[in-house]
Amino acid sequence: MAVDLTPHLELLQERNQAIIKLIKGESVVLCLGDQNLLISHSFNPSHQALLKGLCSAEAEAVHLVKLHRPKFLVCHDKLLPGDGIELIKRCKASQPSLKTLLVVCQPGNFQLQLALAAGADAICAADRIGQGTVLQALQCLKQGSCYIDKGLRDRAAFEPNKLSPRELEVLQELHLGFDTKGIANRLGISPNTAKGYQKQLFQKLGVSRRMHAVLTGIQMGLLQAH
Repeated sequence: MAVDLTPHLELLQERNQAIIKLIKGESVVLCLGDQNLLISHSFNPSHQALLKGLCSAEAEAVHLVKLHRPKFLVCHDKLLPGDGIELIKRCKASQPSLKTLLVVCQPGNFQLQLALAAGADAICAADRIGQGTVLQALQCLKQGSCYIDKGLRDRAAFEPNKLSPRELEVLQELHLGFDTKGIANRLGISPNTAKGYQKQLFQKLGVSRRMHAVLTGIQMGLLQAH
């Protein structure tokens, strides 16, 4: 399909400058399954100052993250060779504080819950990048929150195991920002019991982090977004 972005050049340039300003002084490893995009980024002077690594393979990206310990990892879901979700999982295991942005090029085959379970902090659809989703995602990461592209939320079909009334209460408390001790106090249970309910909740939702549990709850209509 032919695409002419000429009428939108000014807006795209503004968004690009906003992204550069947002993450100025930070370090990034970029792993893309598209050689043309790799070449484009390698010749972009504004990107060269931020990039600590630029590659197409999962194994090489794992090495670059371990070597440079960047603030951000941005990757495609399909790599050459490799898998973006597996890359995030491996990198998070060695550097839990790493902020990860997954760009989904094949939404039809994409499994959102697997990406969340692997530790993806932000997820964008490649076909919506020109609409400012990357900027929104990075803003959320800088603020310490997560981001899932609305286009991917609409496509996702969640069929989680039914939550118990207590697990739903715990999910609502997480949404309000309470930690394990706070949840225990508010629900009148022990911290160990609260921790157990959280573990069960995470397993049923297919996630590994509090923020992802809340995001999934919002997507499923169990919670209302603030």
